[in-house]
Amino acid sequence: MALARIRVLPPEVARKIAAGEVIERPASVVKELVENSLDAASHYVWVDLWDGGKRRIVVTDDGEGMEPEDAKLALLRHATSKISAEEDLFAIKTLGFRGEALAAISAVSHLTLTTKTKGGPGTRVLAEGGEIKELFQVGAPQGTRVEVQDLFFNLPARKKFLKGVQTELAHCMEVVLRMALAYPEVGLYLKHNGRPLLRLPPVKDLRVRLGSVMGKEALPFLIEVRGEEEGRVVEGWISKSSFVRGNPKGIYFYVNGRYVRDRLLSHALLEAYRGTIPKGSYPVAVLFLKVPPEEVDVNVHPTKTEIRFRKADLIWRLFEDTLSKALSRPLSEQTPLGPVPPPEVKEEVSGYARGAPAPESGELGFVGPKWRPLGQVLGTYIVAEGNGGVLIVDQHAAHERIIYERLRKREGDQDAQRLLVPLLIELRKDELRLLMEQTEELAASGLHLEPFGEQTLAVKAIPSFLRPHEVKGFLQELAQDLSEGSKGKGEIREKIWALMACKGAVKANTPLSREEMERLLRDLASIPHPYTCPHGRPVFIELDRKELERRFGR
Repeated sequence: MALARIRVLPPEVARKIAAGEVIERPASVVKELVENSLDAASHYVWVDLWDGGKRRIVVTDDGEGMEPEDAKLALLRHATSKISAEEDLFAIKTLGFRGEALAAISAVSHLTLTTKTKGGPGTRVLAEGGEIKELFQVGAPQGTRVEVQDLFFNLPARKKFLKGVQTELAHCMEVVLRMALAYPEVGLYLKHNGRPLLRLPPVKDLRVRLGSVMGKEALPFLIEVRGEEEGRVVEGWISKSSFVRGNPKGIYFYVNGRYVRDRLLSHALLEAYRGTIPKGSYPVAVLFLKVPPEEVDVNVHPTKTEIRFRKADLIWRLFEDTLSKALSRPLSEQTPLGPVPPPEVKEEVSGYARGAPAPESGELGFVGPKWRPLGQVLGTYIVAEGNGGVLIVDQHAAHERIIYERLRKREGDQDAQRLLVPLLIELRKDELRLLMEQTEELAASGLHLEPFGEQTLAVKAIPSFLRPHEVKGFLQELAQDLSEGSKGKGEIREKIWALMACKGAVKANTPLSREEMERLLRDLASIPHPYTCPHGRPVFIELDRKELERRFGR
């Protein structure tokens, strides 16, 4: 079959294609318009939605406004006041810069733009399907008002794929909440079908916004973090390991004031929590990264939420080191959020608007009154009383975490117990080869090995907490892990620690004396991450007085 001749697309088709890259749903419209309002130095921004934004969207601000000629140009593609030359692309300091937002929105909707500068005339522009229909002067307050109706009226296929009203509304809400964290000095208000859902007046202290956006229940579990390297700064708040959620919706990254979704930052965040929270759980985090504008490319994706760092390794190291250090401090030394000053005007976020699930675990209080062991259950669980409730501790998981944290603390300097007679262990050739590649890492953790024939290892020293009969199982499991693919040096080291801790920890069905139980609880209170074992299983369950009374119907 002969190929069709290449031809230039009609302007209206080209406009629709370009708009489809920027505007995916009502939330895309809200994002672009609110960003424009913030770039215009607005003090207040009002967002009104009807039917989740599918029927009508109105964004109003009290910003600088536009002159009549600028209002007309604003609806043309690649018309912008924010950059003027190629080199400006590498020093972007505004949220918008491409001059595509209003043009893209007008291409797929009926758009009305009303704007006025201080001392200038008010201007109204009517556009439909990307074409300006009318432009005339009107009376208007300073600022800009953009009304978008019948989104995707000329793209029925795209309109068909929009979700239900509540789903689209939730996406719009999330956009506004992201902006609220980055711009606490700006008042943000949102209504849906005339009903107020968000009321966030300007505040001087970001911590007030944290409570409104993240939920008041999260505040006691947030710790402050800050790190700096070569002029690059990361700061913000992350949750303690005891406060997790079942999804990553409570994670917010900002680079130079812009909300971003970035795999590099996500990986560094989760790496800092590795081994301290249950698998499938996510921390809460609000983190701001400041880097020289020329070191970040924000022009990677049409939505501008994906970025590329020019010095990715440095950024990853700064992020991971800062967060790991904050989390590795003992609980008593972690810097909490601190008392949140009351806002001058009460902030309101409806329960639906926040959409954040309750924490899956609360702060399980090891800082404060001591726990008093009452005894063991099934030879496996320690039951303790104190702190206004009952604590049930998995003795193996607790001891495992204690050993693991001690290994981490004494990295490269673990005490070793030299054996009078070397322990000879037979292994497969492939297992022996893999283990011999890690003799330095194993020695740093207190396990000294030497080859003794083609399939035998001579173990000359072991860590004091590891019993000789457990060494072979440890080595075989480690070899199995090593055979599953390439791992970095740090990951191998942590795998060694986790396996050693598991093998060396007190086992289930092991009776403990009262003194041993007391020591285990004391040791648990002294480490920074007492909540999970290195494999992510919970160490203990706390039942406070309120929960006990609820279960007994009191």
